Amino acid sequence: MGKKETSKGEVVAHIVRSESVISLGKEYAELGIDAALESGALKEIPFVSTVVSMCNSISMVKDHIFATKLIKFIDQLSDIPLHDRMIMIDKLNEDDKFAGKVGTALIEILDRMESEAKPELAAKCFSAYAKEIINYSQLRHMLHALERIPTFEINGIALFSQSTTRESLNMEESTLLAYVNAGLGVNNGGLDGGVIIPTELCRLFISSGIIPARRFE
Repeated sequence: MGKKETSKGEVVAHIVRSESVISLGKEYAELGIDAALESGALKEIPFVSTVVSMCNSISMVKDHIFATKLIKFIDQLSDIPLHDRMIMIDKLNEDDKFAGKVGTALIEILDRMESEAKPELAAKCFSAYAKEIINYSQLRHMLHALERIPTFEINGIALFSQSTTRESLNMEESTLLAYVNAGLGVNNGGLDGGVIIPTELCRLFISSGIIPARRFE
């Protein structure tokens, strides 16, 4: 793989490295990024303005969707100090998947995520990596899992992660197959056909704090 970023990739990498990354605050979370973008309420925030300008060259519908994903992703990174973000980018650039093209790789990752909820979780994965809660291999597998899991099944991951065999048997087959497809579930190989149980990767989403823990009632 070449060592050259695309122009948009350079913009994204620059934003992540910059001091302009700040939390959008509770008021924007309550209003919603979509509504805030449409109202112009975010236009004075430097990194948001940069993202919107970068996305204006894409089709009207697609640029709005991607801008929202990217803004949500960057907003979640605001809890990582600038110095740690710069170290994170440098570390990622040394690895084969990113190979000097972190910004471009981030664009590709976010673009493959079909909902606007997933970028926030992806950012939490990168935050956990920056804080050395997870390693590079775990980061890659978690991002892959996020790409493959249907958005509507994400809320059930916490419960599934600590489910017993009996509880797993009571779950819908389609849900269990979705977890298997994302690498979050595996058949335990029982003689009676087996039961789908959570993988270590599934439990890692909870133990790392990326997805909040929940309990069966």
